[in-house]
Amino acid sequence: MTNVTTDVDVLLPLVRGVVDARLERVVAQLREHWHASAPASDELLDAADALLTGGKRMRAVLGAVGLALPGQSSARAEVLGGPIAARLGAALELYQASALVHDDIIDAADTRRGRPAAHRRYAARHRQAGWQGAADSFGVNAAILLGDLLMSAASAQMGAAASRCDRAAAAAAREAFDAMTAEVAVGQFLDVHQEVLALPSPSQSPVDAGTAMRIAALEVVRHKSARYSVMYPLLIGALLAGAQPGSALLTALEVFGEEIGVAFQLRDDVLGVFGDPQVTGKPAGDDLREGKRTVLVALTWQRCNDAGRALLTRVLSGQASGEKDIAAAAAVIRDCGALAAHEEEIAAHTAAGLAALDALPEEPHAASRPIDASSQSARALLADLATVLTARQT
Repeated sequence: MTNVTTDVDVLLPLVRGVVDARLERVVAQLREHWHASAPASDELLDAADALLTGGKRMRAVLGAVGLALPGQSSARAEVLGGPIAARLGAALELYQASALVHDDIIDAADTRRGRPAAHRRYAARHRQAGWQGAADSFGVNAAILLGDLLMSAASAQMGAAASRCDRAAAAAAREAFDAMTAEVAVGQFLDVHQEVLALPSPSQSPVDAGTAMRIAALEVVRHKSARYSVMYPLLIGALLAGAQPGSALLTALEVFGEEIGVAFQLRDDVLGVFGDPQVTGKPAGDDLREGKRTVLVALTWQRCNDAGRALLTRVLSGQASGEKDIAAAAAVIRDCGALAAHEEEIAAHTAAGLAALDALPEEPHAASRPIDASSQSARALLADLATVLTARQT
């Protein structure tokens, strides 16, 4: 496994394997603990099991990479496939699952990864069983509680990872994990708040209105998605390994993680409009149906004509959500040059993230042990991961 520090094709299955095994154990332990409450507890845990199956595990991978960066390059494979990486990865994936459950409720999404969203799954189970009350209300209530359970399990796994580390390192990593969960909650609120604000009026300057929309959209991206998708997993892993707060390594990872995280979410916004449902697992145009004020929409608002903005207004406000309307809005985004400008924005954030790697110390290390890690190999590994995150199609 000599290429583990640069060959992402080797890295991904290595981390995924130990994290998948850990997640299976977490669900099995929950089943054992709550077996006396079956079959009701099985309804809850079956949905958790389904939600945790599959996925790219990129946050787990990034956490493991952060954990391995400060150490010896010769020991990286051992760290990436080790017990701390498994528990940290499980914590990040459980938290991700919790956030997705609640996000799907907020967005009234029908599917997740090609399967019914948790609240839809529970509602369908209610109808199938002929239970009393409103099926949709039960679905939402059950999914909220599922998200809470997953969040609790995430916290427990973070504690399990931290318990295997130096006390100071564990405390710093736990503080970062808690900061991540709080920031996502605020970012999610910023997102729903933006959606209820009135769209710019025809009398407003499209350039000025689009600029304001773009600034607000980037604020949502940073707090809701970018930092917790890339930056925090890297930082939490590095902190667990003993990296010192304020060190050159953590500073470089902060900039790299945030900028690549922004590019990652901007790519997701493109897929939310133009992605292949067979590949992404969700209908094309869902972001438009949900009224998302994305950077892509902001760039379109600046560039399209009055007819295009009128169409966007109808679509984003829910007055026009049929397939023809969504296709027409997508055509406006593409034809006015907004999609091309958006690709330039992705490229700019990616370049800024990669530039931050130049500031990596020559010998990134934890203060507690000697190192012989190659800074070039660390940079190459992170650069390869940046490509995976920003050029993906799912």
